[in-house]
Amino acid sequence: MAKRAVCISCFNFYVRRVDLVMEQLRGKGYQCTYLTADFSHFTKGPMEISIPDGEQVKTRPYRRNLSLARIRSHQCFARDAFRRVAQLQPDLIYVMVPPNSLAREAAKYKKKHPQVRLVLDLYDLWPETFPSRKAKKLLALPFALWRQTRDSGLAAADLIFSECDLFRQVIARQLAGKQVRTLPLCRDGVTAVSPLRAPEGEELALCYLGSINSLIDIDTLAALLREIKALRPVALHIIGEGETRERLIAAAQAAGARVVFHGRVYDPAQRQAVFDQCHFGVNIMKNSVCVGLTMKSLDYFAGGLPVLNTIEGDTRSLVESCQAGIPILRENLAETARRAARQTPEENAAMRRNTVRMFEEHFSVEAVRRVLAELE
Repeated sequence: MAKRAVCISCFNFYVRRVDLVMEQLRGKGYQCTYLTADFSHFTKGPMEISIPDGEQVKTRPYRRNLSLARIRSHQCFARDAFRRVAQLQPDLIYVMVPPNSLAREAAKYKKKHPQVRLVLDLYDLWPETFPSRKAKKLLALPFALWRQTRDSGLAAADLIFSECDLFRQVIARQLAGKQVRTLPLCRDGVTAVSPLRAPEGEELALCYLGSINSLIDIDTLAALLREIKALRPVALHIIGEGETRERLIAAAQAAGARVVFHGRVYDPAQRQAVFDQCHFGVNIMKNSVCVGLTMKSLDYFAGGLPVLNTIEGDTRSLVESCQAGIPILRENLAETARRAARQTPEENAAMRRNTVRMFEEHFSVEAVRRVLAELE
């Protein structure tokens, strides 16, 4: 009789990650079922999936990300997802966390069914990654309860995956004594073309990719652009959309940058065409955000685009050791600007090659498969 596994992701986020988990499990003889919501956190509307062996759990809608309605929606999803788990009676359960309520429900199920192997995948940390220090202080008690909802489930897990080493450091006490492995984000394939060359012309071109939201340190980016402009002409290409778009554009223009707004671009070839016009991608988040790795970083790396980077932990360590970018020194932006503006075309081309090499070694599908080989 075939073994059964259930994989759960409320948001249907990082789908490639779930695909690889299910691929690994099927290779070891498991029959897999994938459970996700029928409500999109991103569009706040219905969500449809067409994944083999996928089922959608009826999910309560909500309109605001920070709301009691969202918390209640996640609680109900977790409860109903594990009601379905009880019907399927799996031998293994793989759960992507957050929402934190899934970790708690997983622990409850594991207590009743100790023979089931429980795998938790921490692809984000909430409330640790909440961007506002002020809110963390004002909401200290609710945030502590929110954190405990997740932590109560960690003790029950047989194996824990962490998206990055930084997360393991942040909650090291809660992970003590557990079997923990870093399972990095990944994406399919290098999109950069060979040979990798620096853009021509006097202008230093930067690219910002991704959601344009409150996590971006717009003030620091504007200050950096101003420092670069004092050394050579500078442009900022923007790929993405979000609620702070107008503020970002206005701040960049006020700093003296030429701004090219591309909007949302999903086609890899079109996105690569923008990358090829730029010297660096921009990784610039507020220093209150606890993040060690982002999907936008992987898009830059796969596209052979070195980064100007503020992200700590895994990203900073790899970018510096692999010589795939330049750190943004908040306390000395003039030095960051000097290094970027004075880089020769040959140096930029070498950095682009380093970036592709780093992607293939650390963030390719094969790199993730090596970690998943431990999944039994």
